[in-house]
Amino acid sequence: MRRLPLVLFALVAILSLLAAGRYMATAEFMPYHAIVSGKSWAALESGLQTIILGMLKIVAGGFLASGVAILWLLLPLSRGSNWANWACLSVGLSVWLPTFYVTLLLKSTAPTAEPPIAATAVILALLVIGFTLSLFSKPVTQANEG
Repeated sequence: MRRLPLVLFALVAILSLLAAGRYMATAEFMPYHAIVSGKSWAALESGLQTIILGMLKIVAGGFLASGVAILWLLLPLSRGSNWANWACLSVGLSVWLPTFYVTLLLKSTAPTAEPPIAATAVILALLVIGFTLSLFSKPVTQANEG
């Protein structure tokens, strides 16, 4: 149980990095974006394509930053630094709550679209559960000493 919050936070970080890689590597918007916009990627003007790709790269940067930050916070978390629990929660929520809102907005705009609502909800759940468990867990380094 003492390691479980660390594992959950690590999963959030890894999933954030995977999302960053997916959005950074894309050469066009996602299939659900096409459904919401009612246009294929090829039907968009090149200037609009550039703007959308730029925004997707910015989103990727947010996912990357949150993943890296949470990975770095695992060290103070393992030592029981209470501030790091709150930092992980703050970093994660600041990226994934707006992401969740947008996925819900896209789905409500185009019900046939399949934005990653479930994946985003899982990341948020892991984050909140990890945070909650971390409040009641002893530090890993102290647990190993006793």
